[in-house]
Amino acid sequence: MAGHLDINGLLQRGGLMSTDEVEKLTNSFTEAKLSEMSGGTTLRNVDQPVKVIPYTDHPPAMVSGYFTQQKFICGKTPAEMEQVLGIFGKLSAGACILQFESALRGYDYVNKAYTYLPDGKEYTPDPNDNCYLPGKGAPQWQLAHAVKCSLIATVKPGVRYVLGAR
Repeated sequence: MAGHLDINGLLQRGGLMSTDEVEKLTNSFTEAKLSEMSGGTTLRNVDQPVKVIPYTDHPPAMVSGYFTQQKFICGKTPAEMEQVLGIFGKLSAGACILQFESALRGYDYVNKAYTYLPDGKEYTPDPNDNCYLPGKGAPQWQLAHAVKCSLIATVKPGVRYVLGAR
């Protein structure tokens, strides 16, 4: 089938994948994750994509940059979120958790792998950058443009983020 990965052919070749097959597999995973996040946005559950920012009294109505899914920060304190996301020192005053106003579409973001790969790349120590270090491995995406958002929770230092808490 066009656009789908031929698993039987892949197995017969001992798992060696062509560039085209890697792209098809990546697209398949992207479509599955997009569907999961879209459902999460509709239901406002742990699968929804969220943006975590340093605490502020006036959270923005539009955001850009990196985001993850809510399930990777639930039950965590801001300090623990820093470790998961690789944004050390950014949430010392607490965190604001933002949700996107509508479901994201495939062209709204770029997959950046996991937080243990800052910017989706192998980590190379940089003495000038002590804020963006490898995280503990939550999936991460980067918005392709600014997106409307709203505050769903503020989390004070030392307090765990509970789904549904404001």
